[in-house]
Amino acid sequence: MRNSFINTMIECAENDNKVALLMAEVGFSVVEPFEKKFPDRFFNTGIAEQDLVLTAAGLALGGMKPVAYSMASFLPSRAFEIIKVSVCYQNLPVVLMSVGAGLSYGEMGSTHHSIEEEAIMKSLPNLTVEFPSDGAELRDTLKYALSQEKPFYISFPKAPDTKLMPHSYEYGKGVKYMDGKDGAIIAVGYSVSNAIKAAESLKEKGIDIAVYGIHSVKPLDKNVIFEAASKKNIFVVDEHQSVGGAASDIAKILLQNKLFPENFVDLSVPDTFVERVSKYNELLDLYSLSAEKITQTIETTLSCK
Repeated sequence: MRNSFINTMIECAENDNKVALLMAEVGFSVVEPFEKKFPDRFFNTGIAEQDLVLTAAGLALGGMKPVAYSMASFLPSRAFEIIKVSVCYQNLPVVLMSVGAGLSYGEMGSTHHSIEEEAIMKSLPNLTVEFPSDGAELRDTLKYALSQEKPFYISFPKAPDTKLMPHSYEYGKGVKYMDGKDGAIIAVGYSVSNAIKAAESLKEKGIDIAVYGIHSVKPLDKNVIFEAASKKNIFVVDEHQSVGGAASDIAKILLQNKLFPENFVDLSVPDTFVERVSKYNELLDLYSLSAEKITQTIETTLSCK
């Protein structure tokens, strides 16, 4: 995923001399190709996320198109006030780019996990919040963000590219990956891959589950939610804390539109700090976000109808 990010940055910078990359002492072994090719448009602000965002805001006011890159566990939280006042309040074209979404920094522990960033960033007016599902979607999301005159927050995991089926990027629109009549999974970002694996496994057992991917959590695609509601059973897979995650917003939309599924299941991280230090895949399994655990949860839920 990081390769998709830096390759897209280089492509965009080649086509537009206003594109600049800033980082907060994070990204070595990834950012060097950009630094070497565009030294006058590369800035390392050091381990100071507030300075990172404030410098990006200043560049945007000067007519540049800055991308501020840091870790998802630090950028939204440490620089929140600066993002709020200097970027969102002024509605500046700053792209905030985070690596390490969700639990993907696994063995680094709770200090490096980012299971609250969605809730934090969604609270800010003027800010689009995106979680690309794979490298291709990351590329398209970043290109679109740099073409707009407004702030974006884009976060992706420190994990391999899953290379999902090709699909076109549409701002604020979800993607249907599989159809099914027995229920629907709405998966956020990188969770799409495990959602598809779970649906394929369930299909072998005679359970027909649709899979929808959401890269944009703000704005949310209401049409995807309405279509999923027609399947009667909804399973939201979101590698995020249950408080303030996508499931809450989806449930609100369902209630406001008087749509009442037979089952509504929130598959996310409980309201807790991660209880142990483990590899990424082990943490996904611990919190029922692995393909195997998603399969089990859906199978158990539908068997209890």
